[in-house]
Amino acid sequence: MAGRPAWLRGESWRIAEPPLTPAATGAAVLGAVVLVVGCVLTAGSGFDEGSTATTPVGVEVDQGPLVSWYTSTQGMRGSIATSVASARAFLDAQDGASLRPLCIQLAAEGQQAGGLTPGPDQEAQRLFTSGAGHYEAAARTCAQLFDGTQIPAAQLQAQVRAALADGDRDWDALATRVGLPMAHAGPTPPAATDGSGGTGGSAATDGTGGTGDTDATGGTDGSGDPEDTSASG
Repeated sequence: MAGRPAWLRGESWRIAEPPLTPAATGAAVLGAVVLVVGCVLTAGSGFDEGSTATTPVGVEVDQGPLVSWYTSTQGMRGSIATSVASARAFLDAQDGASLRPLCIQLAAEGQQAGGLTPGPDQEAQRLFTSGAGHYEAAARTCAQLFDGTQIPAAQLQAQVRAALADGDRDWDALATRVGLPMAHAGPTPPAATDGSGGTGGSAATDGTGGTGDTDATGGTDGSGDPEDTSASG
């Protein structure tokens, strides 16, 4: 067989080997079983140790800085939450005199929130920035109620409410991701109820067909001059 080409050396040479004795066969089988069982036990114990040592450590390292960052934004989030609650109250009461300066304040707060130190978690930061952006957008739309923009007041007010709701949605998702509650709104100032502070005059026109001047609340008189909103007896 030593002189045979390599391509002829196959299974045929094993046929000529003498069969193993029963004792040798049993020893070989037993050795194989022991080897297989040992490999399974070793692999199983290594997997358990690896999974136990990795998962909890990763959670602790990521969550600590995230909670610290979120807590550091509490003051800004609380201020915006108060402004948002006040904006909704003034819209409900159609109190333009109170709503106009509040919208300016909310726009400034939204810009300040966007400039805060970024958080350690990319998704949490996205939700924070997106929510602040929606609140700022609501403030910009609110300002259009008073600048003579030729858009129906009802449509603008609906856009303000929708943007505020979008901001709430993002910041609620942020609180859920961090595992802490949203900031609570502080006390809101009472809305005017005398009817002189309407929010629906941005698209009104005077009798000559031109656009009338808007007062501090978004209303106009019939001549294009600002209305007198002082209280009368």
